[in-house]
Formats: sequence, C-alpha cells, structure tokens
Amino acid sequence: MEDAILIIGAGIAGINAALNAAEYGTKVYLVDDTPSIGGIMARLDKTFPTNDCSICIEAPKMYEVDNHPNIEILSNTEVRKVKKGADGFKVRLVRKARYVDEEKCTGCGACVEACPVCIPDELDGKVGGKRKLIGLPFPQAVPNVVVVDPDCRYGNLREDGACIGGCVVDCSQCRECPIALCVKACEKEGKNAIVLWQGNQNVNIEVKSIIVASGLTPSEPETGLFGYQEYENVITNMQFERLMNAGGPTDGNIVRPSDGGHPKKIAWIQCANRGLAEGHLPYCSKVCCMVANKQTIITKEHDSTVETVVFNMDLTAYGKNFWEFYQKARELGVRYVRAKPYAVGEDADTKNLIVSYEDRETGKFLEEEVDLLVLSAGLVPGERNERLAKALKIERDPLGFFKEKDGFLAPLETQVDGVFVCGGALGPIDISESVVQACAASMKAVLRIEKVSSVHE
Repeated sequence: MEDAILIIGAGIAGINAALNAAEYGTKVYLVDDTPSIGGIMARLDKTFPTNDCSICIEAPKMYEVDNHPNIEILSNTEVRKVKKGADGFKVRLVRKARYVDEEKCTGCGACVEACPVCIPDELDGKVGGKRKLIGLPFPQAVPNVVVVDPDCRYGNLREDGACIGGCVVDCSQCRECPIALCVKACEKEGKNAIVLWQGNQNVNIEVKSIIVASGLTPSEPETGLFGYQEYENVITNMQFERLMNAGGPTDGNIVRPSDGGHPKKIAWIQCANRGLAEGHLPYCSKVCCMVANKQTIITKEHDSTVETVVFNMDLTAYGKNFWEFYQKARELGVRYVRAKPYAVGEDADTKNLIVSYEDRETGKFLEEEVDLLVLSAGLVPGERNERLAKALKIERDPLGFFKEKDGFLAPLETQVDGVFVCGGALGPIDISESVVQACAASMKAVLRIEKVSSVHE
C-alpha cells in the first residue's frame, strides 16, 4: 500500500493540509468535487480582521499546490467507495466528465466567447451575476481549465438557445461535432480540447491516511424571511460579499439589485435565520458578526457617506483583534442597534425596505427605511458530508457535522483509525482556525503513516 494521504475537500483547510503533508515528503491526493480548488475563500472579497485580499492570500497557495511534485490534484472528483484494510484504505474515486481534455486546454477563453448562452450564476445570480455554459469557475481557478455545463451537454438547455440543443445524436456516439460553437472555436485555436463525448472515469487509489476537509456552505434563508426572495433589495451576506468583490458581477461596485443604483443606507440583520423554528439554524455560526463588521468597514471605504446600521442581539468577537475590529467599525460611524427586527416591508415606488423593530435599549418600537437589506445567514455542513459519512463509516452529529473521537484526548480524529477531520467539517470556523486545524490534522496523518511503516519493519 502506497505511503500516501487522501485529502477530501480542497478549500483553504484542504490546501494547507496538503502543502504541510507534502513538505514532509508524503504523496498527497487532493480531491474536490468541484471543477476548481479554493472553496468558499476563493469567492470572498477580504478576510477579517485585517481586511487583506482573500484571493491574494489563497491564490499563491493554490498555485503552489498545483506545482508541488508530491501533490496530485483531482478536481471534479467524488469519493465513491472506501474499503479499510489492516494498513490503510482502498479508495474508488469517480472523476466526473468536464467534457474538456485537461492536457490540451490552456484556458484561452475562445470557447467562452463563442458560447451564445448566458444564464444566472448559481452564486451571483441574485446580484446580477451571469455565466456562460462553458467557462472557468472563477478567473484564478486551479486547474486553469474550462468546464462544460452538463445540462448543455445533455440538451437540457435547448430553450435557452444552447447551440447543440437541436442535435438528435448523442455526443457519445459522435466524435466530430459540426454544431457546437465552443468546439469550432477551440479547433480554430488549434487545441481540440473540447470533448463532448467524454465520460466519467473511475480512479482507484490506495492510501494509509485520509483527511476530511469538506468545508462549509452558506445557508439559504427561507423565502419570505425578512422579505428574502420577495423584495429585490433583500440579499444575503454572501451575495453582498460578491458585490464588494472586484472579481464579482459588479466589478466591486456596491449596487442595488432592483435598479443598479448606489445605496445610501444599508442595514444588516444578524442571526437572520437562527432560531428554534423549523428550517432555522439552532446554533451560532461564529463568523457572521465579524463578516458583517468587515462589510460595513469596506462599505465605508467605498463611500464614507453611506449610512450603515447593524441589527444584532449579541456580538461574537472571540478571536485575536476581533474586538478592536468591532471598535474600528464604530469609529467609522457604523451604528449598532440592539434588536432583531420583527417585520420588513417594501415601498412599492422606491423599492426601499421598511424595517420594523423594538429597540432593546429604549424599549421603543421604531422603523428604519433603508435602500438595501443584508441578511447575515449562517453556515451549514457541506452537502457531501452525508455520502462521505457512509463511505468512510464515520459518525456525524445531529447538525450534520462530523464527530471527533474525543475532543480533548483525540482531537481531529474519528472513530475510524486513520481518518481525520479538520476545518468546517467539524463545524462553523474562521479561516485562521481552519489553517491551524489543517496543519494539525496533516501531522496526525503523516505520523500514522510512519507508525504503520515502523510496525512492518
């Protein structure tokens, strides 16, 4: 069995775990079920409490992973089956077809320009983001290879104008597409990298340790919560993050979805979907307070005249320099109101939002009219956790996060010897904590390999 580690999830935790283990001379398979490594951090604007550029921090690590001789990236790949042996694990992976030859594609973008269809981006659609049916997940994607939307490939977007929508021959039966504009554009560039007949590929590997770094997912508030999905100018904190991002759909301009105008007054509602009601989150996501704090500061940096209001009942400022970060926001004029609004209405003419609340400091019932309302929605377990738990035979808690064997005596370890967890796989966590846990988990994984090897010697 190979002295190797499988890392499942290639966000910031998985990337750091891979680099740390690889520096000790260990072979690492870094697997992610999306077309690019990077995770949520790659889509953020800044990181708190320093407000450093997020992708500027992560991109060099992504490129380092891509070029490290001990790391093999398997993007767009799922873990299908895991069989534990005496020394390690036999793992069946499935590399999902991206309908592009990764060896030939250079990310030139000719196919993207040729694609005739734009559809709302899954992450940025609410704030005007669009994407083509073929393209890079984001500009700094690793690997720097385009991916074809499976719905386009299988003819499900004919009504949207997909150029291969009218073809009656399945791509798997045809090796020379005369219809697809992306294929023609790629051939014109001399690449021939678009392979619409490509199929899924099974990959079998053997490893001695596994690290689960499956990450977190921003939650989606229920329709109607504080006007979400009912009023155009009610968005989530992740959608606002994309508005601030220079690589986002508005090139970093903070605008209202309804009319593209620059808001003069913005409000945040903390713990928006937290509570005991069905469908709400019964826990604190730890980072939402500082995320809102960061967003208010950056908003003020964009335009100091914008009025910013944060409705919150509690303040979570547990990390190093977090309290000072909060104080900085207040010094810039950010107003914190101790309240959780009970109703949100809309002015039909202006599309402004009317926020009704009880001020807990004064006991008065008040209203505020704002141009844009941001809901601080919590973080939930990654969708892959359920199937990973079954494949790896490890336990999850009632919330869907993975359980540690013993949080005090065996941190980051699971009930299955040789399987470790870190970062958002264990629960809501910030970037710095994820990195620390990733380094610790990678050392545990490396030490297990040495332990197993020494037994055989």
